[in-house]
Amino acid sequence: MIKYFGINRAIGFALVKRLWSVMASPITILLIASSLTKVEQGYYFTFASLLALQVFFEMGLATVISQFISHEFASLSWGQRGEIVGIEDNKNRVLNILGNSLKWYSVCSVLLIVLLSVTGFIFFKDEANYGVSWGLPWLLAVLGVSINLLIVPFYAVISGSGDVASVNFRSLIGGILGSLLGWGVLFLGGGLYAIPAVTFGNIIVAIIYLSKIKPLLIVEGINFALNKVALKNPVSWRDEIWPMQWKIAVSWISGYFIFQLFVPVLFKFHGPVVAGQMGMTLSVVNALQVICLIWPNSRMPEYGKFIAKNNWTDLDNLFRKTLKQSLEVCSLIIIAFLILILVLKNFSNLGDRFLPTWQIVLLLLSMIGQLLVTNWAMYMRAHKQEPMMSLSFIGAFLTGFSTLIFGYYFSSLGMILGFVLITFLYAIPTTYKLFKKFKLSNHY
Repeated sequence: MIKYFGINRAIGFALVKRLWSVMASPITILLIASSLTKVEQGYYFTFASLLALQVFFEMGLATVISQFISHEFASLSWGQRGEIVGIEDNKNRVLNILGNSLKWYSVCSVLLIVLLSVTGFIFFKDEANYGVSWGLPWLLAVLGVSINLLIVPFYAVISGSGDVASVNFRSLIGGILGSLLGWGVLFLGGGLYAIPAVTFGNIIVAIIYLSKIKPLLIVEGINFALNKVALKNPVSWRDEIWPMQWKIAVSWISGYFIFQLFVPVLFKFHGPVVAGQMGMTLSVVNALQVICLIWPNSRMPEYGKFIAKNNWTDLDNLFRKTLKQSLEVCSLIIIAFLILILVLKNFSNLGDRFLPTWQIVLLLLSMIGQLLVTNWAMYMRAHKQEPMMSLSFIGAFLTGFSTLIFGYYFSSLGMILGFVLITFLYAIPTTYKLFKKFKLSNHY
């Protein structure tokens, strides 16, 4: 089975992390159901959706970094202390990208604290009649997200280098510690403080692990960020990074309106109870989708290296194999989740914390469609291009409009039906057509 599904160390660590999430989810759900009221559950998942606004500050730079680094690392490797070894010109380009990225994320971190704090207080200020103390937990959650932004560029470089196993292992340990801290807070009655507890658990592991495996990368990256280093062939942010980044940013920001708008809209129009049901359901569905995306995510550095060498045959063979594996895994976990939901709905009160069963079925169908779209998009982005911008923008507009209108009049059912129709009638056919055209235009 390991050979058939193409499981290597990188995929293995990522799978263990997601398996941990799957095993941890019942515990989290039990603690949320027993420690939080249905109203507090609505706040819990609305917090998560609003914190996803960080995409407006990150603007997809991590994805761009990884793509550029994968091309440079065709001539580089890692030393024993985390130093970059190889052709000096390529090494300096990598550190140049890292240094500039650190500057970008430092500014974004400060802006995020200010703007996201204000956004939360504006959004929740009229909800005082629900009797939920949300102010300090919200500020701590925002602080955690902003600190995490400062760590992102280091792991984007490591991932782009091809050392995806290290990134996934760190993510696994961080996920375990974050879950344990979140559970502890919920068990002790800390309520909404569980959200920042999870974030800070991941941050602690990320900092410790980075200082262990790549200590010199930290030193060299900060040096390039703080000092002007004369380079023969520096990376032009305006001519190389920015042309791809702003397109990625539009796609990622569009993704917020596609995937994160459901819960806040339901919270405002229909109250925290149905928002909590949507949030609980989406948290599981999104976790399952992330499992399916482990395969293409882990193959991205390999895509980049094949592209750098114009090895189109091996690139397409690997892509087809990866897509097949991710779809097969997706089908298996969807069946398993549906069985679990039917059990909960019929034999446990926990079933009431989720959406109705047939609405869940519709969401899972859309998940398969989104998996196809994401695989095609990742293949194209591995070429250091972002051809998905206009399609993502139109998809975001359609989904945002559908969510607001149908969500207002028909609650969660309207939202889900609109999303499924947009996925299968717009997103899949237009992305596939673009994918085929892209291959004809870029492979030679």
